[in-house]
Amino acid sequence: MATELCWTSFQLRFALVLFILLDSGMCERNNIFGLRNESVTLSPSHKTKFKDITLKKNKDKVAEWLENSGSLWNSISFKGRITLDPQSGTFTILRAEASDEGQYEIESSSLPASESMTLHIVDKLLQPDLTCASDEENITVSCNMTEDSNFLNYSWNITEPHVHLSEKMVQLSRTVNLYQSVQCTVSNPMSKNESSLILRICVPETNGARNRYGIFGAVILPFLTVLYITGILEEKK
Repeated sequence: MATELCWTSFQLRFALVLFILLDSGMCERNNIFGLRNESVTLSPSHKTKFKDITLKKNKDKVAEWLENSGSLWNSISFKGRITLDPQSGTFTILRAEASDEGQYEIESSSLPASESMTLHIVDKLLQPDLTCASDEENITVSCNMTEDSNFLNYSWNITEPHVHLSEKMVQLSRTVNLYQSVQCTVSNPMSKNESSLILRICVPETNGARNRYGIFGAVILPFLTVLYITGILEEKK
């Protein structure tokens, strides 16, 4: 009895692990990304000779091809922006728009089953805006983007010790080398961009430093002037 229970438990665990692995791969396969204003392709994983093929978006037919007719029909909503390679069953959406996002389904009598995928349209990323501020002890650097997307990923390149306050913000001690650079890279599934700054610009010049330069000017410059005038008088003699 105990042996049977152990074997059943093992089978259940194996099935669960297998399901998670397959589900993870399927989720990755079903998420398609495209850049706004560029072309994006939707294609079935099963390769075969197609006699007919249909593309649906959110259950509505948006494109259809029949071998007998040889022509591709497009719905009015896509205004002829969908093309098809009937050999591979690959649909291409031209000049992709944000409104093209949604759940798509490819159907064909040549396929063993319909295939679904979710299309996400993202922007080509501009350079992030790096800003910084400091207090008596720390320097805080923020990496900001104008784009608002669930697919943004932030990474930092910093040689000095630092703390991540959030994915968009890091903090360093003012005792670090202020002539080191901080770099922020922002990426989405289709593009990436980066910006950097030198920590020195984050720390304002102290009054003490300005006073030292003031004292230097007040004491040394008059002394040099006296030496210069003395030299001229000696030459005249």
